[in-house]
Amino acid sequence: MRSNLGLDERTTGTGPRRNVDELKPRLNRSKSSGDRERKLGATARSFAILEHVASSRTPVDVLDIIASVKLPKATAYRLVDWFVTQGYLAREPGRRRLIVGPKLTNLAFGALSSSMRHDTPHVVLQRLVHTLNETCNIGTLLNGEVVYLDRVEAEHWPLRLHYTSGSRVPLHCSAIGKLFLALAASPRRKRLLQSLELRRYTDSTITDCARLDAELRQIRKDQVSFDRQEYLVGVVCMAVPVIGTNGEMLAALAIQAPEARMNVQTARRHLPALRSAANELAEIFQDKT
Repeated sequence: MRSNLGLDERTTGTGPRRNVDELKPRLNRSKSSGDRERKLGATARSFAILEHVASSRTPVDVLDIIASVKLPKATAYRLVDWFVTQGYLAREPGRRRLIVGPKLTNLAFGALSSSMRHDTPHVVLQRLVHTLNETCNIGTLLNGEVVYLDRVEAEHWPLRLHYTSGSRVPLHCSAIGKLFLALAASPRRKRLLQSLELRRYTDSTITDCARLDAELRQIRKDQVSFDRQEYLVGVVCMAVPVIGTNGEMLAALAIQAPEARMNVQTARRHLPALRSAANELAEIFQDKT
């Protein structure tokens, strides 16, 4: 019996070969699982880099990323270079430190704008419009322009302005834009002003640097900004800041109407309601961070 079994195994090799064949699927599954884990690890590291740069208030050095995210030096440089070439990160002008790139900015704006249309800030905006009977919007600063995060139109008036979320207006002649300019830190305000083309849109548009600077000083003092038909003839707008607990301007809340229905004096009557809604929005935005 022993000789027969020994002869079968030696001559056919079916026993050992069968064991190897049985192991192959397990080895393949193990290899596949390892590949998935490596890919997930790489994805997590990539998001960690983007999150680190996006959450920093100052430009970030690659060495800081290596220390904070705990990445091998070669991996960190490789991932950072890829993000820069793709536009998700950018180099600080004249230096090697990293800032958020245009693609990441647009991605963040798209996500925020989409969520707001179905979230609590939209409810706050709807309630404000119902109270004031005028169109209101929430705006932010994106790539040197004001972009509407959300907007609710006053429906019962025959004269209405048709904008949508994502609409863009210039900085120097919009109430929200001037508010962002006025309340920005001095170095940032200087950079923004240097990059601006003070294009004339109406006869009321401020195109003189000295006049604009005086206007911004008054806005900083009053914490309220007006568009006196500076962007569109016959349209008046008033904006107040949405300020976080750290004093940073998170967004701006504005009311907009035809001048035939709302001049600057009329708009000022809505200021308490606008400020109250802005404070409510600030609490909501802080809870989301």
